[in-house]
Amino acid sequence: MSKGAEADIYRTRWFGNNAVSKVRVKKPYRQKLLDYEIRKNRTLREATMLSIAKEIGVRTPFVYFVDPISAEIVMEFIEGKNLKEDMNESLALEMGRCTGLLHTNNIIHNDLTTSNFIKAANNQLVLLDFGLSFLSGRLEDKAVDIRLVKEVFFSSYVSICDLAFPKFLLGYSSVIGQKTMRATLKKVLEIELRGRYSRIA
Repeated sequence: MSKGAEADIYRTRWFGNNAVSKVRVKKPYRQKLLDYEIRKNRTLREATMLSIAKEIGVRTPFVYFVDPISAEIVMEFIEGKNLKEDMNESLALEMGRCTGLLHTNNIIHNDLTTSNFIKAANNQLVLLDFGLSFLSGRLEDKAVDIRLVKEVFFSSYVSICDLAFPKFLLGYSSVIGQKTMRATLKKVLEIELRGRYSRIA
């Protein structure tokens, strides 16, 4: 299905079900044992984070099988359309709600783009690719997630961003609360200012 910097994605079948196999590729430039440990640990972490996210109410693919030795995860294939191709205000609201659920439970996705959401049946969003995710209660880490969403909205959805991003924030605050959202946005602004100053320097 796709070939990425970190993993190759294959369509497959798992006991009669449509499935996806994600295999982390070996990196020849890394020392062999270190490469094995990195791929194994990231595979186990991603499978765990997919399951934790599902438990807290974020829809994610079911994990069918994990092989840490070969760095492979076999998971449910989600029928639907990539959100990147079909964004609108109501889906931005749902994307914000999903992000709020993650952050309320200290899950940092770390690659929160519309490319990693599938619009499934009944406009339900399914969140994919937890390969970079981790657990953290730090406001800074949550702000980095929100900063990426903002960047994606204002660079890829120019015609609707002025309405869609506020809808995202509305969904986010409906879960995480206004006070925490304001604190997170303040931290987003700090991150943006740091970036501007570093470029000038």
